[in-house]
Amino acid sequence: MKSFQSRFKSLIKKVVEAPKHFLFSTKTNSLLILDRFYYKDNNVCGQHLFLLDTKTKHLKELHIPRVTNSDMGYKIIASCNGLFCIAHYSLDQYSTLFLWNPTTKQTKRIIEPPHRQQPLLMPPNCLIGFYESNNDFYVIRFHSFENTKRDSSRRTYAVGGEKYSLSKRLWREIKGCDQNLILKGHLFWTENNVTMEGTLFWIAMEVTEKVSHEVIISFNSIDNVISKIELPINPFKDCDEVYKKLVIYKDSVSLITCLKSKSMEQWLDLWILSDEYEGVECWMKVQTLGMFTSLERPVGVWKNEVLMATDKMIHSVGGVVAWLPEDDVGAEFSYNIINYQERFFPLHDVEEIDYFESGGFLFI
Repeated sequence: MKSFQSRFKSLIKKVVEAPKHFLFSTKTNSLLILDRFYYKDNNVCGQHLFLLDTKTKHLKELHIPRVTNSDMGYKIIASCNGLFCIAHYSLDQYSTLFLWNPTTKQTKRIIEPPHRQQPLLMPPNCLIGFYESNNDFYVIRFHSFENTKRDSSRRTYAVGGEKYSLSKRLWREIKGCDQNLILKGHLFWTENNVTMEGTLFWIAMEVTEKVSHEVIISFNSIDNVISKIELPINPFKDCDEVYKKLVIYKDSVSLITCLKSKSMEQWLDLWILSDEYEGVECWMKVQTLGMFTSLERPVGVWKNEVLMATDKMIHSVGGVVAWLPEDDVGAEFSYNIINYQERFFPLHDVEEIDYFESGGFLFI
């Protein structure tokens, strides 16, 4: 009996002391999550997460746990290796960033540096991202500011960056990240962002006193370099560009643009960012979808098929992917598809402000 107890205790000890790489390499299910923004009268009224059952084509709402007493909304920053990075807003100093694992129902707040003198920067006043590297998770944050050190008659702008390590639970400055970056205005974050092989990409608004300009900002997490990429130019002068969506298509950073003609017909163009020509990045149009007589908004790419949303469904060329819930007439919705990987990755050293959400996560 004692021999059995000893072997059992030894087995439990080995499981508890399992290395991190084992937790990261565990094979898990791949799920599809729908992130929905709800607009009315040009104001954001709410945001919801839904788990998509690809068999029944129905949605199951996911309830994000509250980590503060604030009733204000949140933004999904990104999903990486089973964890979500989320911004929870508040009117006071308690706005916060936190990590959430829907599989284990566990949350963990990201503590700000105690010596911080400036107010906490949250989207849209900063570019923020989340990624995994070398068995550690990182949150990065960039903010733009007017560069008063340069002697120039024209206004110039610079970018400051900082990085948070989950394992070390520390923020540190990213020095010299914008040496090759030329900005004409302040940068503002949008929900349009993707990550590809250690490089993060955002569609950001470059705002000056007179005009706002959309650009792509990229950050190479290996070299700690931030760059600016211009978007493809609309070749049709008699058509308006009404929507853009940054996606990963066939292992390449890609952009879906939605164009509308004067006759109100719409179509989608799919562009791939290529560096085949002597290492110079350029956009190549590889596909056109349409014409559509009703509003078709791109929501992402799944299994290398472009997904589009109407007021009733999300579909691809191959057919219906999900039926959307009926909501208020006249409301406007914006959707984002998240490819989520179930991971039983524990958030170690959970503090008192963190807790396990009692609500369930639906497995399919």
